[in-house]
Amino acid sequence: MQHKSLVIYDVRSTIQEIPALARELGEVCRLAGLPSSSMGNTWGNGLNEPGEIFIGTCVHIVMIFGIDLDTRCANMSLRMHSDLEKLVNAGKIPMNFAERMDRISPGKYVMHSEWGVGKVEVWSLSKQAVKVNFEKRPGYVMGLKLAFNQLTPLPEKHFLVACYEDPKAARSRAEGKDTMLAFITEVLENNYSLREGVNEVLPMQPEDLERFLSGRVIPTEEWRPWWEKARAAMRQSPHFRLPTKRGEAICLRRAESAAEALLADYQDAGSLETCVRILDQAHVGEVLRGQYDAAAKLIAAMEKDIQRDHMEPQHVLQLIIIRDEIPARVAEGEAGRAALQQAMEKEGVQQTIQLSDKLRDIPAEELVHYIGELPPTRQLCVYKAVREAYPEDWQAYLTHLFLMGGQRVTSTAADFILQNGNKEQLFSEVDAGISRQTLQPSVLIWLCKERHGVAKEAVERSKMALGAAIISAIERDSADGAPNRALRLRNMLVEDKQLAPDLVTGLSEPEARPFAKSIYDSAVLPDLDRNFLLASMMKVHPGLQEIALARSAPKAKQTLYVSLRSFAQRKAEYEEIINVKIPKNKHDLEITRAEGDLRENGGYQDAKATRQVLVRRSEELSRQLAQAQPTDFADASCDAVSMGTSVTFVTEDGGEVVYTVLGAWDSVPEERVVAYSSKLGAKLIGHKVGDSVRLPLEIGGDPVKMTVRSITPAPRHLIFPDDVEG
Repeated sequence: MQHKSLVIYDVRSTIQEIPALARELGEVCRLAGLPSSSMGNTWGNGLNEPGEIFIGTCVHIVMIFGIDLDTRCANMSLRMHSDLEKLVNAGKIPMNFAERMDRISPGKYVMHSEWGVGKVEVWSLSKQAVKVNFEKRPGYVMGLKLAFNQLTPLPEKHFLVACYEDPKAARSRAEGKDTMLAFITEVLENNYSLREGVNEVLPMQPEDLERFLSGRVIPTEEWRPWWEKARAAMRQSPHFRLPTKRGEAICLRRAESAAEALLADYQDAGSLETCVRILDQAHVGEVLRGQYDAAAKLIAAMEKDIQRDHMEPQHVLQLIIIRDEIPARVAEGEAGRAALQQAMEKEGVQQTIQLSDKLRDIPAEELVHYIGELPPTRQLCVYKAVREAYPEDWQAYLTHLFLMGGQRVTSTAADFILQNGNKEQLFSEVDAGISRQTLQPSVLIWLCKERHGVAKEAVERSKMALGAAIISAIERDSADGAPNRALRLRNMLVEDKQLAPDLVTGLSEPEARPFAKSIYDSAVLPDLDRNFLLASMMKVHPGLQEIALARSAPKAKQTLYVSLRSFAQRKAEYEEIINVKIPKNKHDLEITRAEGDLRENGGYQDAKATRQVLVRRSEELSRQLAQAQPTDFADASCDAVSMGTSVTFVTEDGGEVVYTVLGAWDSVPEERVVAYSSKLGAKLIGHKVGDSVRLPLEIGGDPVKMTVRSITPAPRHLIFPDDVEG
């Protein structure tokens, strides 16, 4: 037989530094019948001179520069399936193709996207067919070309191979109390990459475990209870680190105790947000109880993070709160507290930054942006510290958080102020906000919920204006293009069946009529909701029925004329909700539901609430789109103010004010663009050049006398979508 040569050039590093390579070269020589010192030097002492090793039919020439040595082809040529080796020797197929085909040869393991793991039983190269025993299709015969394209070779060490060969043993180990963690460890350590030429273990997320093990090792219907047990066992073991958020992998670690593991996790965290999640999930009190040295090291590490200047102030505040809770959770009695203090001094922790000290550097206008990210119990800690930091002005500080902090802040801030401060001072701010119709939806929701409780006094004295403020907030939110902010308020108005009647109880019928009329005329409330609300108020004031009767003649639904731009925007929003947000929310529900304990599962509750918001919004958009008539206002006449026109007014002092009247969805207050269906739009329509009218210089301002100077077509950029050229 003719011999080809494997030429090896200078190696500038000893084989001792790369023992795995030495073993591979030794195996090559052994299989080739050559001594391991073929070049005058042993592998253990390194290769210093060029030399040649003759290996049977190997045709691969390896160039060595530094320690980059590749003998895989030589090894493969010795282990290749005999059918392929004959074809290579005959020159019928190239070596690189034979190598790839060898990965699906008889005895090898493969993966199919639908049929799962399989083992190649036999093949016929002449008939171009291969028989594979798949998990879901045993004994399946497929074309060789199809197999080559569709099957993914599995490394023999991959954990799926062991699960395939003995599924009963795999399930027994996975479910066994004493073997469960060992099984999971083997899965994590043997999740080899399925990419060709990549020999590395890939990290696994909980979703990956479910994808590979559910229905294969653990029956699908038993997956969730099994995962709950496995997660609890991993959480108690110092050898596992569970993800603190979605997208993170389960990690194996070398730690002798849970305290050591907690400290290592904290020190390895890449951000303060991760630090907070690690501490929240670790049950610090249980892990560190009585272990004062470990607790002191953790406190010292936290104090270093607190003292640094960070772009994550909300997490710094949480670290301070958690740090202050550790002594009470860890120390046992006076002796324990003394031991912890001694351990802290040993770690160099003499004094710690207090929460009130940190808050002196944070104005309310800054804190309001992230106070809602803190849990309610920690918000309460912040409020107490604010009172210490600002003894004279703390109520004004917290009132700002109450008014502007949003739904996660409003209730907790109000409770603290009412229990510790001046109730009248708080309600005077609320009264002013109601009269100006500037209150956030979260504050209006709180007032409605507490209308029979702590806010009863404020609601009773502003009841007539409160209803108008609620409708104004809902419509303003819709006009701003951000319907989700006031959606909870709108849902509450509809779902709390007693709210609308309560808002008109105690008022005379003339006083109640503006609120009832604003509800019935609202374009953002569906017909069913408007009719229901009016009917509920009619139980208090039957005469309100006249509002519905006055509009019952044209029963056919009035068409809403809208610009092409606003129609395209709402259609795009609807399609995104249907095609993107709802499917994603469905996946989020499935993932968070698998985490268990649904009553205290914040992620599941948030996803469930989001589901309701998305469904309601999609239904609303569907009705609106069906009712709308998009138009480019091309036939708008400039003889008088009408839809699709801009009107220029001149004030008595010579100033100019331009208003544009467009469709029902086209309100842009800051640009003086008004909807034809609004009160201001209806007031503008019909006026001609030379007419005088009293209008506000700014929407919401006081009216002044103006005269129409000119009427022109509305600007195209307000009518057409951005992707339509002028």
